[in-house]
Amino acid sequence: MYPSKDINIRSASMADLERIAEIERSSFSDPYPSGLLKAFFFMPSAYIVAECGGRVVGYAIGIMRRETLGHIVSIAVDPLERQQGVGWALLNSLIDKLESMGAKRFRLEVRESNSAAKRLYTKAGFKEKGKIKGYYQDGEDAAVFVLNGDVRPQK
Repeated sequence: MYPSKDINIRSASMADLERIAEIERSSFSDPYPSGLLKAFFFMPSAYIVAECGGRVVGYAIGIMRRETLGHIVSIAVDPLERQQGVGWALLNSLIDKLESMGAKRFRLEVRESNSAAKRLYTKAGFKEKGKIKGYYQDGEDAAVFVLNGDVRPQK
């Protein structure tokens, strides 16, 4: 979905951490702890937030693995702001940022049951390439998605 509202994407800062943790908790049944969300600031990562009306409504984290593999760690949007293009804007901005860090290929894991996220990734050109059994704390499998940067569709 293309943005239906004015979305500003910018680098995340420590001042955003509390809001990022709040979005994380409202989005996932097994959220990352605040300490881990903070640790990503100290890794070679792309850490961005989406703002609407000056308020952080979503975030995305990607890290570099090996020289050319960008691993999309997490993308989350405030439940009240979903289906308005925020996730699409975050995903494309995160891929751009990882490409600027040298990524040519991308990988992510997503809950098998998260059909909305799977649709977003498929629309962005990702292909499902396998499963990881029992990946999540509750035993749910993860679907593994990959994207080669040279086959990325138009944004």
